[in-house]
Amino acid sequence: MNVNVEKLVSERTMSLMIACVLLLAGILFCISPAIGEASAGIVIGIGVILVGVILGVKDFLSERSLVSRGAIIGSMIIALGVYCAADGTIVSKVIGVIPFILIITGACIIGDAILLKTVREPENNKTFAIELSIGLAGIVLGSLILSLSFFRKALAVIIGILLIIGSVYYLLQMFKLLPAKKAKAAPATDSEAPAQSAKPAKKQSSKKAK
Repeated sequence: MNVNVEKLVSERTMSLMIACVLLLAGILFCISPAIGEASAGIVIGIGVILVGVILGVKDFLSERSLVSRGAIIGSMIIALGVYCAADGTIVSKVIGVIPFILIITGACIIGDAILLKTVREPENNKTFAIELSIGLAGIVLGSLILSLSFFRKALAVIIGILLIIGSVYYLLQMFKLLPAKKAKAAPATDSEAPAQSAKPAKKQSSKKAK
């Protein structure tokens, strides 16, 4: 495989491209939730298409076949990207599903809290209160997003901020710009401990001999 082509279709290039696409989508959401919902689907769709192309080309150059597993998966990813780019409302639909997920999840958590209180552990009041609070918060938040446009816009901005933070962190990690974690000193083993304790004893015995 040509070295330049290999670099072009490498996993590092694909990861860099995905991070840039998510960063751009997050910026669009933060600029305007309406712009983000309208254009983020196109941006993400183009990114998905490029990922499919990279996977397909990489597998084709290595296998020299159009019916290999990588080429087929790449073609399916390209088709998904074309659908996302063509249907500009795909992101808006996904955001529209989030409040229903919050409500259903909150109801399930409340149901589990009731079972905990009545069947499994009736005396565990702390866990019951935590699960009940989380479940009610999910239902209330989902209902507010459905009923008030302000909360829907806030949700879009929060999604944008999370995309920006995640993509920037991934880029910094990829280019090794984050400070390295300090390695902790390994604790002394059982075989080393007697040896260390034996050293002072030797010194004391030598002093007595003098």
